[in-house]
Amino acid sequence: METETLLVPCPFPDRSHPGGAAAAGYVRQVAAEIGLVGPSSAKVLNGIALGEAAALTFPDTDQDRLQVATLWIAFLVLFDDAWSDLVDFDGAWRSRVRAQHDSIEEVLGGRPAGPAHGPLVRLLARILDDIARIDPEFDTTRLRQEIRNYLAATLWELDLRSRGRVPDLSSYLLMRRVFSTMSVQVELDWFVDRLALPEAVRLHPCVRLVDAAVADYGCIANDLYSLDAERRDGISSNIVIVLEHEYDWPEDRAVAYARRLAEQALATFQHIRAEPGSFGLPDDEAVRRYFHHYESFMSAAVRWPARSARYRSQS
Repeated sequence: METETLLVPCPFPDRSHPGGAAAAGYVRQVAAEIGLVGPSSAKVLNGIALGEAAALTFPDTDQDRLQVATLWIAFLVLFDDAWSDLVDFDGAWRSRVRAQHDSIEEVLGGRPAGPAHGPLVRLLARILDDIARIDPEFDTTRLRQEIRNYLAATLWELDLRSRGRVPDLSSYLLMRRVFSTMSVQVELDWFVDRLALPEAVRLHPCVRLVDAAVADYGCIANDLYSLDAERRDGISSNIVIVLEHEYDWPEDRAVAYARRLAEQALATFQHIRAEPGSFGLPDDEAVRRYFHHYESFMSAAVRWPARSARYRSQS
């Protein structure tokens, strides 16, 4: 592998799960079963290291759960390419996007997926089915709600883009966590890595702060790797473009400030992680596992884009 260049600093190592290649093979098997075909799908399924992304993020899970994580990454990338990253807008774009969202809502509401739902929705249904098969006791209520929130946030972002508007910084930082599916990821992590914080700890403001800091770190890293392609495609939902617009900054200054924001998010995580008891959090195995997982998550957030053809081919 070529030496990777990380666009934001990351002190956490690559501890990749050894089953990444097998997980990618499972995704291709599922894709064949549900009829997910075509050149765009083939590029995603074979060319952007899906298994490596999941392996970086979840080095400590079992193979079945790693495969669910890889299915989710495949769904997210394919859905983004088809709908969330829509570039060409016409008078009917909103109704077409909402029709796709309605189809997803049927599956989220418990309706079995059939041929009429299309392969992308069937892929999401397979993810939910696999979760239920692997762990029948796992409650997917929060996961399903965050997927709904993600769909709603994509409409906000698409509306801005359809009108040629750049979001303001405060709105962008809040909504980016949602339309990037970072809020979905938090819920999926509880299944894949078997996180188990008591409800009072899970809702503790400092745990919520860590969730937000990790999300910001991952979003900013993604924005920096995606900048050239998104600028070329006229996509304004990128922290660098938002900063340029908000402060009338040149690109180099906006990039430097975005990196600073990522470093601040990392510092927030490390500070709370170092002494959880100082913030009223229990210093126990469950909390340590929670922080340990997000070290791997942040490592993946900066290392996978540096390695994946999805980003190399865009530059």
